[in-house]
Formats: sequence, structure tokens, C-alpha cells
Amino acid sequence: MSTSYPGSVPDVQPQSRGCAVVGVVAGALTVLAAAALTGWYVLGIGSDDGGEFEAAPECAQLQNAVLDELVPSHALETEEPIGGTEAAFGSGWQCRWATPEGTAVTVPAFASAVAVVAPEPSGSETAAGTFRGSSSDRETHEISGLGDEALGWTEEGPFTIGCVATRVSNLYLEACYSGAADYEAQRSADEQEIVEASEELAEAFVEAL
Repeated sequence: MSTSYPGSVPDVQPQSRGCAVVGVVAGALTVLAAAALTGWYVLGIGSDDGGEFEAAPECAQLQNAVLDELVPSHALETEEPIGGTEAAFGSGWQCRWATPEGTAVTVPAFASAVAVVAPEPSGSETAAGTFRGSSSDRETHEISGLGDEALGWTEEGPFTIGCVATRVSNLYLEACYSGAADYEAQRSADEQEIVEASEELAEAFVEAL
């Protein structure tokens, strides 16, 4: 498993469209790294529920109309495997989509996903431990009707990032979204809009499973 991610959230407000996109994306990677370090080594104990998923979806399988709408003209910038047969938490993929830099033809935005399937014989319990661990140090709110359990939270910075973690049987899925308020990317979009968009994106990812 890779736990080394490039970049960090910038300390100052981005002054160009390209820098803004980089700042938002780097912030998301920080969020994903924190989840990896705090949550994915929790072992399931005392359960024989292996779960319904044999493998995590790859990035192409998560593509959907909601992603197309929230991140127009997006490109897949990251597609990396996570874990493996020797990893206690299981294996899966991390994905990141972003609007292209350069000429401002769309308002900059990005989305990311982490999908991890926990192995038998205690897959569902292991995934539940991953779910609890990834959100344990955050101020979260419950989201009803999404998977077996779901929580949402925001990461503050020059650009607000909305994230949703959910568990479906033995699959852990984390989705994050952020975007700018205008073509010049001088400020983040409204926080409530970002929260709603991240929840909508997470629902679309689950429906794509």
C-alpha cells in the first residue's frame, strides 16, 4: 500500500485557475492519506460474514452521469491500486478526476474516490472497522439511505472539500468533491453546495457498484 501522497493544501488563496486546481486536488490527497493511515489496518474479529464483493471497482466502473455533471470535461488524473493480498484491510483503487488546466472553459472542480474490498472470512466486519477508523477524528454527520452506513464531513482550507464515507457489505467507499465558485477559481464554491454535491456523488458511486 502506498501512503505517500504529493502536495498539501496551500497556505494562501490561489491566484490563478491552475494553482487553484492544484490546491484543491492536493487537499483531497491529504484527506485520503489521513483515512488510509487511521482506518485501514483495523481487523474484523468474531464474524464469518465475508461479504458480497470479491473485488473493488476500478475507476472506469465508477464513471457516471453525476460525475460528468459535477466535474465537466474531467480527466482521470489518478488511478492507483491500494493494498493487496497481504494487507489486512483488503485491496482496491484510488481515483481522482479533475477539470483540465489551461483555458477556462469550465469552472474548476475535482472528485476523488477510494474503494476497498475487505477479504474473507470477516470482510464485512473489517470494512466496518475501516469505516469507523477513517472518520474517528472528524466532525461527521450521518447520512441515511446510503449503503449499510454512511457519514459525511468537510475539510476546510482555501477550498472546502466535502467527503462521504460509506460501507456496503465488505466494501468501503470514500468520495470527496470540491469546486471553485467561478472560472478564475479565486474562491471556493458555497460549502452547502459542496456538501450536497459530495453526497450526490457518493450515491452515484454506490449505484455504479
